[in-house]
Amino acid sequence: MPVDRRTFLLGLGATAGWLATRGLGAREPASFEATLRALGASLTAGQRGHIVFPADHPSRQINNTFSVLRGPHLGTLLSPGQQALVRDLYEAMLSERGREAFAGTIAVEGRLEGCALALYGEPTEPGAQAVISGGHLLLRGGAPIPGAALGGGVAYGHQIGNRQWRVPGNSFAYHGDAWNRFFATLDAEERGAAILAEPPHELLLQPQAADGAFPGLALARTSEATREAARALLDAVLSAYPEAGRQDALSSIAHHGGVEALHVASYASRGFYPDMKSWAELEPAERERRGEPYWQVWRVEGPGTVIHFKGHPHVHAYLEIVRDPARANLGESLARTSATLEGEPMRRLLEAALRRTTGEALAFHGAEVPGRFCAGEVTTGLAFALDPHANRVAVATCEGRGLPAAARERLEAQGAAIEPNGRYRVATTDYFAHEQEEHELGIPLAVETSTERVRDALIAELRANGLAAAAA
Repeated sequence: MPVDRRTFLLGLGATAGWLATRGLGAREPASFEATLRALGASLTAGQRGHIVFPADHPSRQINNTFSVLRGPHLGTLLSPGQQALVRDLYEAMLSERGREAFAGTIAVEGRLEGCALALYGEPTEPGAQAVISGGHLLLRGGAPIPGAALGGGVAYGHQIGNRQWRVPGNSFAYHGDAWNRFFATLDAEERGAAILAEPPHELLLQPQAADGAFPGLALARTSEATREAARALLDAVLSAYPEAGRQDALSSIAHHGGVEALHVASYASRGFYPDMKSWAELEPAERERRGEPYWQVWRVEGPGTVIHFKGHPHVHAYLEIVRDPARANLGESLARTSATLEGEPMRRLLEAALRRTTGEALAFHGAEVPGRFCAGEVTTGLAFALDPHANRVAVATCEGRGLPAAARERLEAQGAAIEPNGRYRVATTDYFAHEQEEHELGIPLAVETSTERVRDALIAELRANGLAAAAA
């Protein structure tokens, strides 16, 4: 979007006010709120239409990189003066250690000008939140989502060290190192409880209450030395954020029982040796000979807390830490569940939504579902979080012989009699139709992609039928 003269001058005016609040170069920066107000006052109506949203807009619940907004980027939407304000907001969202770490992410992903900005609430008034998202980052500042630490869910990563042992050169390799120091304190029995076969979907981030299901090793069963190492791990992960945010996160964890209430897990398929052989693929004798692998994917979860670190093929990581999980959901209430719904029930619900919106008899969603509904209210914010990439609904025409076995069985369970030469119209998403590397639906003969988002189809299904499909 070209920047017109009026926008440019407004940005310069905003910058002048911003510098005045800083004492024209004084050492102490303006407060986050003052900087946000200056930015808000400088925005044109056109700019506002792109980046200003109601405080309870469901997109605010998304925790993923470059998913809240796909564009326009800051470098094309905002004037140089306005970009300077956003730079100040960005720096206030991080600690000195965080600015150092995220510098690598920003350098690889096209600088801060390549990111997108969303403002929730009126930015010239108290109570607004700024969200900066880009390739491998999502940061928040200002008013938090109710009950959430760090302003709400945050995400980070860095595309360096791809498919290499210990992701060398990655800005967040030190988080992986902290995990492996922690893991080294476990005894054999504790390691057995902590090592699970495969990691869950990286976006299974919705925090559960105390009665949730937490796979892995309960830290309450471990020694004080191990729990101290767990505290050091939390310090390493939270070191990227300002002290107030770090303390708020630790206070929320303490509210739910502290580290003793947390569970931890590493994954057998993601523990690697220098030659990138995984722990899972080796015989016990070979594991014994080689010693401990480097665990590159791990998860910390407990009441109100999810920390998911994916260090292979490179770093994708997410933090969701809330004092009250029931208060963290935004938007319109659509249904209520008394128990956590994830995996197969969520897959059935999504397939029902796809059938409903397309009118097709068959639907397919992959086995991994990027989210869950925890006990409590199901809201439009949760639906947005379940479809952070705003995937589109599609109908794929598939030939029977081209369907993988798992997809064929899935469609037959919906009443189809699959013949090798038969052609079948299957409601799905644009991702599964032609973007997904694993080709879980095979390679369709044709794909019709609609303008409707999967999140909107899911919301319509919940309004019409509640959670009936999930319970089927």
